[in-house]
Amino acid sequence: MKQSYPPVTTATKKIAKRLIEMAKQDQLVRDKYLSKSGKKYLDQMSKVDEMNRKEFKRIFKQTGLITSEYGEEAQMAAFLIVQHMPREEVELMKEYLSLMRKNMTGYPPNIYAMLTDRVRNWEGKKQLYGTQFVSVEGKENIYKMKDIYKPKEVDKRRLEIGLEPLEVYMDNLAKEKGVTLIS
Repeated sequence: MKQSYPPVTTATKKIAKRLIEMAKQDQLVRDKYLSKSGKKYLDQMSKVDEMNRKEFKRIFKQTGLITSEYGEEAQMAAFLIVQHMPREEVELMKEYLSLMRKNMTGYPPNIYAMLTDRVRNWEGKKQLYGTQFVSVEGKENIYKMKDIYKPKEVDKRRLEIGLEPLEVYMDNLAKEKGVTLIS
């Protein structure tokens, strides 16, 4: 059965367009930050994140979860903005994750896993799906996986939500990003 959605309005299109613009700025500054001379972009990245956070909170208050009626690109944009929020915004992140859990239409399972792991990390808990890494100090392009809750069960949890085994994920991510990932 095909799912029906409310008609796309001018307001919906405007919000979607703005979210996509915000996410492009997010990714642009992160690409610079992750480059070899990236550390000088940390302040710029913080400013973009702060502006995006303030605007997203306003949008979220108005719309709630960015559902598939906004389009896949806007959904992904909203996810990126929420994913890059700082620890002090964990309650908003949890609220967004809770709404996402209730309506996964349009959200791939890796997005759910990433936000779940980020929220757990911000709460001081171990991640469930193995999506979060931290750079190894003094080592360029080497990232270590943050601790996983019951690591022997991670592949089972990943499979339950439609993800590939952790080892496959890490291999693919390392190739895609051109980095070394260690567990």
